[in-house]
Amino acid sequence: MSSIKSYIGFAVKSGKILYGIDNIIQSRKRKYVMVICKTASENLADKARKYSEKNGIPLIMAELPLEEMVHKTNCKLIAISDANLASAVIGTNGR
Repeated sequence: MSSIKSYIGFAVKSGKILYGIDNIIQSRKRKYVMVICKTASENLADKARKYSEKNGIPLIMAELPLEEMVHKTNCKLIAISDANLASAVIGTNGR
């Protein structure tokens, strides 16, 4: 099991995660990192990149399918709203 999967699992269990680009944009919660699946569409990747650049949020690509990590079908983008978990995910650099 990869370490990013563990940290994302902790974020899911603690409720410190946002799913999907629309929820991420609309949420007033502070986002510390965004994780995108390598199978995401170009349109989603472009929207996520623009949003992350505009708001200064790191965007990393997950090596494993994101839907396996969060146990939600067709999940291609998440944001983590906990600073410690986000720094741990950034430290793993998508692995």
